[in-house]
This record gives sequence, structure tokens and C-alpha cells, in this order.
Amino acid sequence: MKNRPYPRSVNEPTMTVEQAYEAAFRFVWQYRERERVPGPESLDLMLVHMEPVADSARTNDPAAWEDWQQCVDATMRGVPVPRFHRE
Repeated sequence: MKNRPYPRSVNEPTMTVEQAYEAAFRFVWQYRERERVPGPESLDLMLVHMEPVADSARTNDPAAWEDWQQCVDATMRGVPVPRFHRE
């Protein structure tokens, strides 16, 4: 990523495109499960929380970074992705 607001750590996992997509799915899913904000405001709120910043918190909401790391970890460990109940 060009112009990263923070330096890349040598300990960061390398993900495939598919794994990155899965981690993003997990992140959106866990946000939806936790926040339950109705309407389009939920996406706006999520993006405000996620916005990259140049400090040690890395995002406007430090908890969002921790949530992201958990989603990456679950993906890298092969934990099944959450699914909608379909009949």
C-alpha cells in the first residue's frame, strides 16, 4: 500500500487475495453482529471507525484494529467463516 500511515511490521502475516477477502468478510460480519445499526449509517460508522491514522492505534477506533487482527488470525488458522442460516 503506497503512503501507508504506519510502517509494515516484519511479523505481519502474508495473505493470499482469497484470505484477505475472507478476513474482510469476517470483519464486516463481526461488526454487523455487534453494532446492529440500521440503515446506511452503519456502513458510514464502520468506515469512520476503520479510517487509517498515523498513530499507534492505527484507526480512529483502536478496538477496530484489534477486531481486524482477530479476523486475520481466524482466517490464517482456518476457522470456518460465519454463515447466514439458509433453509
